[in-house]
Amino acid sequence: MMLWPINALRYAACLCVLTGAVAGCAGLPPGTSPVAPMREALLARSAGSQTDLLYAGVHQRVVVYTYPDGTLADTFKTSFSIQAMCSDTKGDVFITAEVASKSGARTGYVYEYAHGGKSPVATLDVPSHEIPVSCSSDPTTGNLAVTSYDSRNYAPLVEIYTGGSGEPKPYHSVELGANPQPAYDASGSLFVISGGNVAALLAKGKQTFEKITLNETIGNVAHAQWDGKYFALQSYAPSKHNGENIYVHYYRVQISGSKGTIAGISRFVNWRQKNAGQSWLQGDTLVATPGNSITFWKYPAGGKPFKVLHPSDPTQAVTVSLAR
Repeated sequence: MMLWPINALRYAACLCVLTGAVAGCAGLPPGTSPVAPMREALLARSAGSQTDLLYAGVHQRVVVYTYPDGTLADTFKTSFSIQAMCSDTKGDVFITAEVASKSGARTGYVYEYAHGGKSPVATLDVPSHEIPVSCSSDPTTGNLAVTSYDSRNYAPLVEIYTGGSGEPKPYHSVELGANPQPAYDASGSLFVISGGNVAALLAKGKQTFEKITLNETIGNVAHAQWDGKYFALQSYAPSKHNGENIYVHYYRVQISGSKGTIAGISRFVNWRQKNAGQSWLQGDTLVATPGNSITFWKYPAGGKPFKVLHPSDPTQAVTVSLAR
């Protein structure tokens, strides 16, 4: 099945507008923009797999496995440097990316892939000078939260794309530090944390972030996600900072008012912070990318892994894309 590149999508949309043929473009009523319906059509056309998939990647390469069995399904290259991945309830995959121009200037984008697709169906622009860090999709609205930092001074920012498309609305919070990680809960509230004992919460329906103080200090957070009951944070205990013997934990955080309480900790055998990679929670399974492997653990039990994949190239970013 052929995928239209995003430039072709933009060209077709512009052609309809320039020729005054909006009413006849893809059967749209007069005054309707063709871009959103065409994007949805591309997503539908490229959703060729009826199997759940695991996407993993780093630098400019993505590897795809069937999930949960771990059979290699595909691999493809990208024109951008992969920072992180997330997926939404429709199975669409979003990749936060950094692009370097020939002059050396750094630019950030978010690329959207349909389930089973290997070419972007949409490109989301981030504000000027912003380099995206990570992302999370609101299961109640389809809004996409992207965290980023300013390449000039590393100041953190949160951008929210309504319905996962269009121009983002930026949000600032003095509570955020470097490498902020976002996570929506089941009700649509957005939790963002960098580490330490301070985080920020954009409650459902609110327009400003509120400060959340954790009852414990944790190390830098590499991934945040809602596990169905708690905000689950990939981090480590600073008190265990002893050379190379630092191990990754998953902290389960419960929010009440302005307080965050660590309600439980999952520990994992041989998951070292030194080359921890990133992770993704899918039900009772946690998939992570330590070292040169893709490793499966039971969650929240932790302990020893029950499955390990060995891709030909190292990976870092990871997400699970569910078939619709």
